[in-house]
Amino acid sequence: MENTKLERKIKNKRFVDLFAGLGGFHVGLSRLGHECVMASELDVDLRELYKKNFDLLPEGDIRLIDEKKVPNHDVLCAGFPCQPFSRAGKKKGAECPESGKLIDDIFRIVNEKSPNYILLENVPDILTIADGNFWGHVSQGLASLGYEMDYKIYTPQDFGIPQKRRRIFIVASRTGLDHFDWPKPSKTKGSLKAIFNKSSKYKKFLTSEKEVVLNKWQKFIENINEFSSLPILASEFGATYPFQKSVKTVKEMATYKGAFGQPLRNSKSWDDICDLLPKHARDGNGVVGHRVAEAIEYSRDLYNRHKKFLDQWKLDLIDLPASWVKFEWQGNRNNPDIWQHIIQFRASGIRVIKPDCAPSLIAMSTTQLPIYGPERRYITTREAAALQSLDELKNFPKSDSAIYKALGNAVNAHIVNKIAERLII
Repeated sequence: MENTKLERKIKNKRFVDLFAGLGGFHVGLSRLGHECVMASELDVDLRELYKKNFDLLPEGDIRLIDEKKVPNHDVLCAGFPCQPFSRAGKKKGAECPESGKLIDDIFRIVNEKSPNYILLENVPDILTIADGNFWGHVSQGLASLGYEMDYKIYTPQDFGIPQKRRRIFIVASRTGLDHFDWPKPSKTKGSLKAIFNKSSKYKKFLTSEKEVVLNKWQKFIENINEFSSLPILASEFGATYPFQKSVKTVKEMATYKGAFGQPLRNSKSWDDICDLLPKHARDGNGVVGHRVAEAIEYSRDLYNRHKKFLDQWKLDLIDLPASWVKFEWQGNRNNPDIWQHIIQFRASGIRVIKPDCAPSLIAMSTTQLPIYGPERRYITTREAAALQSLDELKNFPKSDSAIYKALGNAVNAHIVNKIAERLII
């Protein structure tokens, strides 16, 4: 059945590309011979870039677009903003005043133009945010407009692309989905090393400060020689303050030790106490949530069992940024070498990842760019583009930070292509 579907002759269709960004939908559909007749994008610089890449200048704010003036089209594509729904965003869903209800502007255009097909992309959290109310708003909205809908969560890994990036893809059709089936995950495992080896210039290497701290954590691994799924909090090495029950007075709290085992005995106020506590424990005057408590217990147990080594090892970490003294190993335990892995400096700590797949590119921060350990460098902009199947684009934003931000917001063009070739007939 699948071969029959793939062998059918697909006639060229007209599509619109809403919230266009770098044009992931445009690339995916144009590869099938379909024609983009309109795009919209809020960002002025990305609009100009879209014009350079596709010879089509997108409209601006979708909220200001007159749906009656939108060209007739067969397919509506939209990767509507994910910030209100992602773990990095606000998770307010349809209640979000900024962009959570931009789906209604999509519905407004659909209601006026009645395209045969709709193809949407977002983060999987839209299924559950606002107690599922936003997802109900999306599914009921499509149904009320006369569309049959289906959805599936994919990651580029499912298509042989070495990036962990779970996204929900939504398809809808006015004539039903009997003809459609979702692409099956590929059995071929993509090579991250092959992608990293594509670029021979424009490499940005680690600063000496980051190399030093990673080498410091490498010595930790070599000496401790044990792994856990829990993050390691080096600032808890030597700490004794209560973290599961509240201490009522400064006098009592001053009998304990704070970050890295610093005595609290000279503290005269709660502000003094908090200045000496680990950053993760300051908001509650030492008391933390369940997940942090588990990490504290594990870290203090490590310290008690390796006190002689850690008392000396921790001294060089005391004045480092708080996120540099947290460490999470998600790498290969049979090859305990940080430099043979992918590394991220995250706000939540340093994370070491298996070298076969890149973590999800995100738009929130350039500081979390994956680091290719064997070469002690960040991935390049072209390598990041390859992870989003957009490396064929001729033009990108001018600054690296703008490129990474745009790629973090982009839809993967290859996944779009594989879905569209089954959906659009």
